Amino acid sequence: MSYITPRPDARRAPTTPAQRRDWRAHHGRSDNAFMNLSAAFTLKGPLDEGALRRAVDRLVARHEALRTEFRTDGDRLWQHVLPTTAARLPALTTEDLAEYAHHPGQAERQWAATVADRSFELETGPPARFALARTGPERAILCMVLHHIICDQTSVRIALRDLAALYTAETTAGAAPLPELTVQFPDYAHWWHERSTAGNFNRSLAHWARGLADAPAVTPLPVIPSQDRRASTYTTAMPHHTADRLAQAAARSRTTPYVLLLSAFSGALADLTGAREHLVECGYANRLSAPLWEGIGRFSNNLVLRVPTDPGAGTREQLAATHRAAMTAFAHARVSLDAVNEAALLDRQFVPNPESAVAFQLIDGFTDLLPLPGITAEQHPTAAGTILDLLSVMVERNGPDLTLRATYCPSLLATAWIEDLGRRFLARLDTLVTGVERDQTAEATA
Repeated sequence: MSYITPRPDARRAPTTPAQRRDWRAHHGRSDNAFMNLSAAFTLKGPLDEGALRRAVDRLVARHEALRTEFRTDGDRLWQHVLPTTAARLPALTTEDLAEYAHHPGQAERQWAATVADRSFELETGPPARFALARTGPERAILCMVLHHIICDQTSVRIALRDLAALYTAETTAGAAPLPELTVQFPDYAHWWHERSTAGNFNRSLAHWARGLADAPAVTPLPVIPSQDRRASTYTTAMPHHTADRLAQAAARSRTTPYVLLLSAFSGALADLTGAREHLVECGYANRLSAPLWEGIGRFSNNLVLRVPTDPGAGTREQLAATHRAAMTAFAHARVSLDAVNEAALLDRQFVPNPESAVAFQLIDGFTDLLPLPGITAEQHPTAAGTILDLLSVMVERNGPDLTLRATYCPSLLATAWIEDLGRRFLARLDTLVTGVERDQTAEATA
């Protein structure tokens, strides 16, 4: 990917299939804050508000995605990059919540939820928001909200990392130790557009068309018919040392931690539904060279895995089946399901499909990504107001700790069913990892 070069038009670029999907999803519903990705931190200590404001300005100047707005021209959607001198760039806004100092934690959570669940107008300015609220002399909450059309989960991590480095530079009069950005996301989008009819692209399109042509169209989950999309989140900490055991079991099985988790998750779904196959959405980072790992943008691709589940299969057999399903999908991951949908090769749309979509992800959390000098930063999750997928399950990794988060709509899936799914997933995972460990021990003593 080092051969991606700056696009010929510095102010404009085409959009990717994922961005066009996000555009349609955003305009398809009035309660469209489900497209927002956010991170919030309570900050304790002598925060330099001016330095933070300047750091936000430098962050926006550094990443073109944070200065991008979207416009239609006929039937085409374009991204337009605003110059660093534009008047409507994202900037730090501040509020005073000192009157709630007797209950600062509650006030901060409510304020962050309000900031995170406020929608964006994609046509009238870059969809990025940076907000700070003071709840005491040395206590504040910082919330960063980015629309999915300009970022992905990795981008949120990069934005927090860069913001911390730029704030440190502002407060110490030093240089921020950040790598030079040789390509930006609009450059990648232009590159993608120019190569979207190449041979490898068409072969991957054909793979998805063949692989999903006979995929089940009806979810086996016990869905209650409803138009409501208000979300709730079931959260539970996973047992201590699970992360270490998971990594070791994956290495012994010559697979990845995600595949082990996915195998346990599909097994739990099979326990509850009796289905022998599940369609599971997942994200693919799609950052195929080092320069792309430094930028903010909507790089990630949406995939659908067909995960088989055989109740009579042993640990190794089930894990091997899941591994094959995942590796086959990832081998063609440069072409997303959004591109397949646009090509109209299948009878139905796979992403998004709010009546049946089940997403499962392993993500890295944000806990340690805002190291501000002299400040203690404590992350807390911002609850989703609404949800697009039927069920979105994430295993969040923060250092040695793993947390299971299932976001769902209680009007569509009963809370008791979600809790049972969570318990079965943890039990399945323990059985799976223990089985790998037992097999390894048996081989070592044979």
